[in-house]
Amino acid sequence: MDKVSLILGVLLTLALIIFMAPGIIAMNRGKILRNMALWLAIFLGLALIYKHFGPESKNPLFSLPEGMVQVKPEESAPEKTEDKKPGERDFTPPAE
Repeated sequence: MDKVSLILGVLLTLALIIFMAPGIIAMNRGKILRNMALWLAIFLGLALIYKHFGPESKNPLFSLPEGMVQVKPEESAPEKTEDKKPGERDFTPPAE
């Protein structure tokens, strides 16, 4: 993402907050703390569910398809160091 789109995204977010904040505060007058606590509890519950049942947990409820899983460095083939020059990298095209 380039800097221009990042800056425009931040400006759009700030504009939405400036235009929507007064209405949201007026609707929640007297109930702001309760609503904040409810939303924080919802996000905490979702985070705990993901932590305990997400793809990297001990008992995942779902897993990624084989084609989307990257090979971890310890599972890959050992590199040949005798043929390489210092700082040189090998390129292996992906298998089709």
